Amino acid sequence: MRLLFAMCCFTAAVYADTPVPFGLDIQLAEPLHAHHSQATFDAFLSPDLDAAEAEVASLEQTLGPYHPDLAARLVDVAELAFKSGDIVLAGEFYDRALHNSRVNNGLYGDQQLPILRGLLDLYLLTGDREAFEARAAYQFRLLGSGLPPFEQGELQAALEFFDVSLDALMDVPWEGRDRELIRLHDRFDAMAEAVCDDVSVKSRWCEPFTFRLARFYYLLEFKLEAFVDDPRFERTFSDPNWQSMEREPRLEALQRRLFNRGETALERLLAVDPQSHNAVSALADWNWFYRKRDRALQLYAQACGIEPDRFKAAGPLPEYPQLAFELAFQEAPVPVQLSLTVTERGQPRDVVLELVGSGAGEAPPGRVRRSIRRMVFRPALDDCSDATDSQLNMDLMFLR
Repeated sequence: MRLLFAMCCFTAAVYADTPVPFGLDIQLAEPLHAHHSQATFDAFLSPDLDAAEAEVASLEQTLGPYHPDLAARLVDVAELAFKSGDIVLAGEFYDRALHNSRVNNGLYGDQQLPILRGLLDLYLLTGDREAFEARAAYQFRLLGSGLPPFEQGELQAALEFFDVSLDALMDVPWEGRDRELIRLHDRFDAMAEAVCDDVSVKSRWCEPFTFRLARFYYLLEFKLEAFVDDPRFERTFSDPNWQSMEREPRLEALQRRLFNRGETALERLLAVDPQSHNAVSALADWNWFYRKRDRALQLYAQACGIEPDRFKAAGPLPEYPQLAFELAFQEAPVPVQLSLTVTERGQPRDVVLELVGSGAGEAPPGRVRRSIRRMVFRPALDDCSDATDSQLNMDLMFLR
């Protein structure tokens, strides 16, 4: 019992010291205008919609319910219903169009792709994460499941599938999800490596795949408590059904080597374009997040030489890649203004957080302020060399 108590205390202490990645409790305010609560519809389209429905019903009686010419018309009616605000009807007509396309063009016909795009946009508008995830996974399989040779549509579908899969995991605890997490990691780690090694696509696609993998790594570091390096503890409590060949649980093995895995992925990206500001900054952020100060400052100086204006002020980590919830699947966020001093060591000081708009004058939740104090920031640089204190003002939003 004493051993268990000691292990729990040690783990809790380490977890409490893990920085909060920027983009979880609070994130940048720019995407706020795209939230589904801001959507507008045209009610005057309702008579046109009624006429279009009647026309489709007539065509089905004349041509038959599965005639190939019906698919395009069904999509037209779905789009009209979408614009008029009849979301349920739009979904029904998109589904009918998708079924028609499968019947006439086969389960893997490319004719399904624009219909799937309409459905995905519909689920984003309505905030239906479960339906979006299912359709994004189907689109990914339809386009080749991420296997070479790579095409633009396949790569874009893979990114979309990864985004929604990771977004769903951001909202929930990760304990007990070992298999799900490892399966997601292995699939996209392998695909990122393949894309970055493929001469035909790496210049365009290596960065987005690597950055999504890096987002997973930042979340893994934060979401899972630090594992205890004690063989007696592991022998007693490790799951024997989920271990690597080295007799070490696979998720634990990944977390133990997380810094090296992230560093390898980001250095691979940097090798594609050694002058890429984004790649240099991403590797610098990763080092700074892990408190490897000297290496990070060398890389920040290199990135500053490419884009010096960015380093006149500090920034919350990670900046490259940014973490953010998909707002379509969240309640309307609350805008806030943040003012603070970031020290040369990247620590927040003199934090002032204020609600804006309808909530002006009220105090933001304590959890938001606590998250900011647990964040780590990239410092400003003086002449692209020495880290220095700086004032930072940001328009943000927090999720309820």
